[in-house]
Amino acid sequence: MPLANETVGTDQELWNAFRKGEEQAFAQIARQYYPGLFSYGAKFSRDREFVNDCVQDLFLELWSKRESIGDTQFVKFYLFKSLRRKIHRESIRRNRLGEEQELEWDYEILFDESFEQQLITLETNEQRLKALNQQLESLSKRQQEAIYLKFFENLDNNSIAEVMNITPQAVANLIYRSIRDLKERL
Repeated sequence: MPLANETVGTDQELWNAFRKGEEQAFAQIARQYYPGLFSYGAKFSRDREFVNDCVQDLFLELWSKRESIGDTQFVKFYLFKSLRRKIHRESIRRNRLGEEQELEWDYEILFDESFEQQLITLETNEQRLKALNQQLESLSKRQQEAIYLKFFENLDNNSIAEVMNITPQAVANLIYRSIRDLKERL
């Protein structure tokens, strides 16, 4: 068992240390996952303060319920799914959504500058990048979300299915159709 001031290695070790009340482990989880969670949450709302509040509330709830939270090998998946639910519940509570409505995926902030820069460097062809962006915009909101979770957050189809509340086969179909459509258009 690591000491409270040591940094723990794997996600699962961090998670278990956090569940036992180790503040350092909790802080490391927050530092490690906050940027990705905020980026993911920002796809559902342009209100950055609302998203920030949801992410912070998620971490506060995690800390307060740490002793009753179960074990997981998939910390990232757990956090993304929890944040998606929190944003949905908060949106309903703030009368931004009705009970039956889904969250709206906002394509406009799908790419951050560093990723765009990486694509430009890899492709060395700005026209191809613009064409790809235009074609991604033409995908449905669900397709955009699935593509983001698969290729930007590296989640597997089962995890994406859980986050999006659809079946793994629906995820596979969604991603396949999205890539097929993009290839045809490009």
